[in-house]
Amino acid sequence: DAAEPAATVVVVHGTDIAKMVEAGIAKMGGWDKFFKPGKKVALKPNLAWNSTPEQGGNTHPDILRAVIKGAEACKVKQILIPENTCQPEKMTFKVSGANHAIEGTSAKLYRPKPADYKEVDVPKGKICQQAKVTRDLIEADCLVNMPVAKHHSGATLSLSMKNWMGAVDNSTRRAWHRNGLHQCIADFSTFLKPTLIVIDATRIMLDHGPQGPGKLAHPHEIIFATDPVAADTYAASLFKKTPEDVPHIKLAAELGVGCADLKKIDVVRVEV
Repeated sequence: DAAEPAATVVVVHGTDIAKMVEAGIAKMGGWDKFFKPGKKVALKPNLAWNSTPEQGGNTHPDILRAVIKGAEACKVKQILIPENTCQPEKMTFKVSGANHAIEGTSAKLYRPKPADYKEVDVPKGKICQQAKVTRDLIEADCLVNMPVAKHHSGATLSLSMKNWMGAVDNSTRRAWHRNGLHQCIADFSTFLKPTLIVIDATRIMLDHGPQGPGKLAHPHEIIFATDPVAADTYAASLFKKTPEDVPHIKLAAELGVGCADLKKIDVVRVEV
């Protein structure tokens, strides 16, 4: 008997983003597996940079819109999209296409103010033992981590676990950069756990990340998982990298966050 896979990652390949999201979610068990009527949903795309969807610095707005529509179809109570941008949010939300993505929906996109953060303990953290985290992300009934896959000068790659840097305040972010970024990302991933991960790998930035513009490749993939380490391990393979090359993935696996062995991950491929 083949051993039960340690994790499942659904990889959808295609060019129609809305159809790709639907196909991926269907394979994951359908929207209603994640989104429940009357519950609070938080989405965490990467919208840090004042760059266009074509440049690959942010999560593609069509993915954001498709997930919002899925949540609305399940009659959720609230859809909140907090993002601690790296550049002024007014321009970033506009140029990234995020404002357009939420048009006509009930979703609320905002940059958290100091009062919107809550100081938390990270009991399993080796270096990061406290963090100031956006309250809406901690209190959500369903938390969807929606990063874009790209190169990162400090973290090697920016994938789902690295995307939590937009979930913490600037003092926490600075501390991570100062004290050991890879370990801090891994530490924090023991605390903030997504209900669902949707990684935008429709186009991936190969260098000059996180801001870009950089050289792009076009895998035309969207990656779905519930295990962040497995999701990031597969996504890293698109850059021809293993967890050994991206220390925070390996460190998170060592902390028990998920599976970093591609041989033990069931990669389910869907063509749209």
